[in-house]
Amino acid sequence: MSVSTVSKALNDNPLISALTKERVKKLAKEWNYIPNEAARHFKQSKSYTLGVIVPDLLDQFYVLAVNGIEKVASKKNYNVIVSQTHEDADIEEKLIENMIKNRVDGAIITVSKNTKNVERFQRLTYAGIPFVFFARYFSEQEYDYVSTDNVGGAKKAVEYLLKRGHKRIAHLMGPSFLKTSIQRYNGYVDALMKYKVSFDPALVEEVDLSPEQTYAAVRRLMQLDNPPTAFFTFKNYISLDVIKILKQEFSQQLEKTEVVGFGNLPLIQYLDYKPIAAIDENSFRMGEKAAELIFENIEHNDKELEEERPAQHMRIPCRLIMY
Repeated sequence: MSVSTVSKALNDNPLISALTKERVKKLAKEWNYIPNEAARHFKQSKSYTLGVIVPDLLDQFYVLAVNGIEKVASKKNYNVIVSQTHEDADIEEKLIENMIKNRVDGAIITVSKNTKNVERFQRLTYAGIPFVFFARYFSEQEYDYVSTDNVGGAKKAVEYLLKRGHKRIAHLMGPSFLKTSIQRYNGYVDALMKYKVSFDPALVEEVDLSPEQTYAAVRRLMQLDNPPTAFFTFKNYISLDVIKILKQEFSQQLEKTEVVGFGNLPLIQYLDYKPIAAIDENSFRMGEKAAELIFENIEHNDKELEEERPAQHMRIPCRLIMY
């Protein structure tokens, strides 16, 4: 038989008779034949691989998101390679270079907290590799991104605290160069305005997501003449840091201080002291949508269409979960 006939038989091509398919597959099994996928992909100029870059896989938010990405990718017979930056911009840059060298077909990226521009990601575009920002993104409108409804979620969190009688609500916001941080800050301010509560800039602290900066920010806030009675945080890992420093240094205020942040972490239900609520971002669904979006990009590139595909911006609705 010709190489072409054998290939078609192994791939169940309808043009090949059932008898020929049976004979070819029987002999392939006897000889322990395994197709060389690398060679096949090389011929097709595709790797059938997605690259995913996240800050930290200890964060359950990203674990659930990767599960969503893998669900969509598996249906397309794609492999997913997941890498962590550990919030290090230098590691992030090396991972991007590795993706280019290994010719992934597309990338889904959560930028590190120290990355302040899109230049390193543009190298993917120059290499013909589409990418989607996930969860965190920059203000540039020409790039695809999938995020949660940050403004709406922040408003839900702060309104919940206001309804519980709090007037002094501190906000620990993320790095200000991230659009995500600004949107959550805006939601915080919108909720205060809606309930006619005066905005106090002294109650807002920007942190870099490290425990050390969070501890320092909480100390400054709790030492104010009129300290906060509640905290709205950029993410619930910051909420846990807030509770820890309150327990250690401000135990007398611990029972009277309530905390709400982004991220419904399953582990929280097992804690003695916990946030009173959280914003569930539905990270699994966000992962699914990011994967669907990157495959739209890949298919657009495969068709070699001349017209540019407009950037897609998706915001997934979120909900308030009370513990």
